[in-house]
Amino acid sequence: MVISAADLIGRDGVSATSIGDVLAASKAPRGSIYHHFPRGKSELMVEAVRYAGEFMARRIAGRGTATPADTVADIGDVWRKMLIESDFEFGCPVLAGGLARNSEPAVADEAEEIFAEWIALIAARLARDGVPRERAQSLARLIIAAVEGAVGLCQTQRRVDPLDDVIVELQALCESAAAT
Repeated sequence: MVISAADLIGRDGVSATSIGDVLAASKAPRGSIYHHFPRGKSELMVEAVRYAGEFMARRIAGRGTATPADTVADIGDVWRKMLIESDFEFGCPVLAGGLARNSEPAVADEAEEIFAEWIALIAARLARDGVPRERAQSLARLIIAAVEGAVGLCQTQRRVDPLDDVIVELQALCESAAAT
């Protein structure tokens, strides 16, 4: 149910994802929602966004010896595959969760924590390669913002060129920052 909910959130957003949609997509019996998620939709949405966040965090943490530029390339590879396999219908469930602040504040809070974790992971990798801590934090935010924006452009334009361009530029920026 959590995986199905994350997929639906990435495609349709939190508000448009209903318990019925999740049950249909996961083929789970109705009673299982109330058993596993006694607080209902909000609890399920939080878990789905958390699942998506952990999925990407594992990719960001990835290879311990990877350079920041390698990490950016790995993030790009994950998104390129997801965009193409979903025919550009799937976007970021974490971003969708963050945008649900008015209707589902707990989901938005979870998304906020996930973005902070991703930024910290990338900043640590940048700092390990010699980028000063403040700059590493700022570059990490830029990387997340640029990739999230590129994914939206890819969905809109139904092609991966925006993501590919952003990844190349971010890699160059990471290499330059580490070299100075």
